[in-house]
Amino acid sequence: EYEISPILDSLGLLDGYKVLVFTPICEVEQCYSVELNFYTDAIGNFLSYDTLKGKELTKLDHIPFTDEDYQRLQRILSNHNSVLSGYKKEELVENTRESEVEGFTGATVLEIKQNVIEGAVYSCHTLWHIAHGPLMDSLQTRTASKFDQALVNKLVTQNNPQVNYFLLDYCSDQDFQQYLPELLYTIEHGAGYYPKNALEKMPASVLNSSPAQEFFAENFEQLDYFTQVALLKKLDKEQLSEPFKNVLVQSLEERSSLRDELIRKLIGSK
Repeated sequence: EYEISPILDSLGLLDGYKVLVFTPICEVEQCYSVELNFYTDAIGNFLSYDTLKGKELTKLDHIPFTDEDYQRLQRILSNHNSVLSGYKKEELVENTRESEVEGFTGATVLEIKQNVIEGAVYSCHTLWHIAHGPLMDSLQTRTASKFDQALVNKLVTQNNPQVNYFLLDYCSDQDFQQYLPELLYTIEHGAGYYPKNALEKMPASVLNSSPAQEFFAENFEQLDYFTQVALLKKLDKEQLSEPFKNVLVQSLEERSSLRDELIRKLIGSK
């Protein structure tokens, strides 16, 4: 069970979430409850946790967590690519003895030993899958429902690729139009394959609009080859503005390439 509370910045904009998590931890022969707070960013990425007074974490045989255990749990939960993602609970241990298989007695699967806490294998697994599972999806849906100009502007100016991809995934066609300046900002400042992927995701109607063509007339030469091709494939020659058309003409090269073929089709040149 989760109790979700938004965390706002000094301007009242969403900054992240505080999530009260209550979950059973089931070992081989018994279950016990764990209650603690998770803190995430605005798109549900786990940042940190804290325990509640009187609800401190314990290991096998009710041994309390040490300070080192709490620090280790922070590192485990912060690892988005943990090997724990590939394991079901029943795969965590090998039945080498009949009871108390939670500890490091040869029963814990060797591959995960460096990614869990001795005596708290099931706790680490359960909490990691909460932090990086459906809860994250739920928080992203909540954030998307709060989209407005101020929040989207705040998100894009973080220059975080993961946040940018989140925006692409959760923007509706109407959102793409409404937040076009912010999305063009992410393309201008994006690295790697992001600009290409963004253009492939954005509706052609948005890319053929006057504001988009004005932007690309100024920035076309700064785009890499594959990003240029992704854009050219979505342009409509009937809607091509004269300034942008002139930029495309000037960018033509003597060599024959897919990019130049697409440009020639748009400008009506052979």
